Amino acid sequence: MGAWGHRNFENDAALDFLAEFRQSPSEVALVEALTIVVEMGEDEEYIDADEAGAALVAAELVAAARQCPAADFPADVAPLLVALDTAEDEDLLELAQDAVAQVLRKSELQKLWAENGEPNEWQAVQQDLLVRLAE
Repeated sequence: MGAWGHRNFENDAALDFLAEFRQSPSEVALVEALTIVVEMGEDEEYIDADEAGAALVAAELVAAARQCPAADFPADVAPLLVALDTAEDEDLLELAQDAVAQVLRKSELQKLWAENGEPNEWQAVQQDLLVRLAE
């Protein structure tokens, strides 16, 4: 049975990305996950759930690096972010904000939550992420 929840750390693709990040933490991994979604959105391509989930976790990692983690942020990941020293990277921040906006605008996750009849909780989580990224 797969993991599925409205928070960004409650889905299979997100957990897969996080597991990979734990094994090999790098800014490159964050940039790649975020860039895929941003470029797809700019090209008006549909963003599938796996790519969207990975990008949302990457954005969560950016927010946590800036000392604004989600309430359910995995504590064991925080030291990995300190070592990356991305807290002041404004380009990475902007990329994270753009990726979250693209996922909210046109993604399989957005569609699935709308079809599920409970989009408000998922959207609230993403809006909170955008607020934390802006702090």
